[in-house]
Amino acid sequence: MTEQFVFLGDKFNAAIAAMALGVLLLLPANLGFGGTIIEEAFGQSELSPLDGGGEEEPTSSANASTFLLRGFIGSSLPAQGGDAPAENSSSHIVNGRWRIFANESLVNRFIAEMDLAAINGTALHNITIEETVPHRFEVTESGNGTNNTTATGSIPPVSSNLMTRIYVDGNTPIIDNVPMTISIRGQVLAIEGIAIDETRITDTGQRDILSIIDGQSIFGIVSR
Repeated sequence: MTEQFVFLGDKFNAAIAAMALGVLLLLPANLGFGGTIIEEAFGQSELSPLDGGGEEEPTSSANASTFLLRGFIGSSLPAQGGDAPAENSSSHIVNGRWRIFANESLVNRFIAEMDLAAINGTALHNITIEETVPHRFEVTESGNGTNNTTATGSIPPVSSNLMTRIYVDGNTPIIDNVPMTISIRGQVLAIEGIAIDETRITDTGQRDILSIIDGQSIFGIVSR
């Protein structure tokens, strides 16, 4: 796989976990998006800008036509219902980084790399999501047309329906053509509608890992 991110080691991950607990205790309970209350939140320290891509970074943007955004992921994933396997029987935490480049109202590049772990500290895995063919996906403006300040200027809320491939702990994609929706809402990235066809994954261990994020919503912050 090309364009892999470089992530820090165990000491830094431990520091992130400690910061996450502090942010969770300090944040107000009524913080949410679109009327949905977010019951848990996780913090992450400032990291260097994401690498790769080769696209020319726009200096400013006044609409949804052209923008380059990047930032951090930090979310909790509640346990899924039903007869879940042991690895999927408790809540999980994801943290990592993401990057999106749109040009002429088309998403040219999206990638998110995350570490996934159960809240009891077990079953740590790396998951990478990136756009797949045709590599160009329409960006749709949403909301009431009010602009929101972002890292690259001022753009309205936007969303795009993507087809993606997902990697687990390696350089070979486990599954391709996975639909999901990404949205930028002010300073927040939302990855939603993750629809993994688990019947296409023959390895039971990989299937159990991806079932943790299947149907979940993952949130990130636009870095400044």
